[in-house]
Amino acid sequence: MSTIFNWNRYLPFYSRGEIRRYLTNEYQHLNYPHSERHARERHTSFCYHIEHAEAFYIQSNESPTIIQPLLQFYGLSHLVKACLITKDPFYPSNTSQLAHGVSSRKKKKSNYSFLEDTVKIQKNGLFPTLSSLLFHVKQLENKTYSMEELLLFIESGSEENELNAIQCHFLVLYNLSMIARYETEWWGNCTMFKETEDYSIIRSFLHLSSHYAPQAILEFLESSGRNARTE
Repeated sequence: MSTIFNWNRYLPFYSRGEIRRYLTNEYQHLNYPHSERHARERHTSFCYHIEHAEAFYIQSNESPTIIQPLLQFYGLSHLVKACLITKDPFYPSNTSQLAHGVSSRKKKKSNYSFLEDTVKIQKNGLFPTLSSLLFHVKQLENKTYSMEELLLFIESGSEENELNAIQCHFLVLYNLSMIARYETEWWGNCTMFKETEDYSIIRSFLHLSSHYAPQAILEFLESSGRNARTE
């Protein structure tokens, strides 16, 4: 059985008319005034985020490991932004929300280990915004997570330390995308010579995330839409 995600499952979210109705229900459920007007204004942006995400993920599946982190991170970022539009018709309301909202060590140590590497949550940006609006998790500023912690959370399916799987996938992909961009020598050695266990761990994660993340976001959107229609 293929583990490549079937993007035809997102086809209902490509229909402009269907998304206008979807967003209207969402905004009414959240008690936004002028829900229909906001839905008309935001539905095109929502659809483009989904279409961009599909393009990034499909390209990732057809690309070598060396550039997959970049493609998957931007793919997941677009999916998250589509979700944020369903919860806030004004997103992004300021430029601070456009930052990633996460930081990593730019210069790696000589004995660098991917599992020991960390990311730090910032006050503003995409990650704290998605944590707050989508999962109602706040007060993450300055918290630090290691790659080992995040991968263990994903493997166990737990939601320890206030993080769920989507948040964990976002953080790991962010760090991998930064490594691919700025630690080109280490990243090239890792993906080409495969001298340490880092390569197998990273390759396994990228394979998992390429279908898990789109599936999880699809389930989030479908569940949110059902709740808005029935409550």
